[in-house]
Amino acid sequence: MARLLLSKATLTAQRKQLAAYRRFLPSLEMKRQQLMVTVKDCQQTLQQQQQTLQRIQQRVSEQYPMLANERIELQDLVVIREVKKRQANIVGVWIEEIEQIEFDCAPIAILTRPHWVDGIQRLLKQALETEIKRLQQQKILARLESELLKVTQRVNLFDKVLIPETLANIRKIQIYLDDKDREAVITSKIAKGKRAAQSNADSYGENLTLSEASI
Repeated sequence: MARLLLSKATLTAQRKQLAAYRRFLPSLEMKRQQLMVTVKDCQQTLQQQQQTLQRIQQRVSEQYPMLANERIELQDLVVIREVKKRQANIVGVWIEEIEQIEFDCAPIAILTRPHWVDGIQRLLKQALETEIKRLQQQKILARLESELLKVTQRVNLFDKVLIPETLANIRKIQIYLDDKDREAVITSKIAKGKRAAQSNADSYGENLTLSEASI
């Protein structure tokens, strides 16, 4: 750690630094608050997606017990063709979000497959779409939480380390300079007193000499 120079120039520099820290801290704190809200919203969306998947699973379990029949061909009912993503900026954080999901749905032949397969196909498509969005939402949440941690660390650095240290440096320099000023004043008074005493002594000597000369 560099040694603190106790000078007026250092005092000025420390005051400027303190002003910069205090200017920057509110914007950091605002970003932290915005990220906290965004993270909470993201968590709620993730929870809703999970609940949607649970509802689909429950509906399939309750309404389609015939799925246990392994002789019914259900493979490739829904196939993911393409997942399109786009870049988005959330509170200064760049993330990827789902723009569009395209599926290939197998045609349902009425004569070869039961009529309820059509309903299963729709639910499967909904479940796949929700799961893809849920997985992407998890990535977004991880990215936002990581940025929130960084911003929080920076807020703590300014608020709990840099600003207190700079204030302590300013107090230390100010005390030193005040002591030097008082010392200079005292030294000046002592020197002035000595000059006055010397001047009086000289005047007394001259008067004494004149008195002796007149005798």
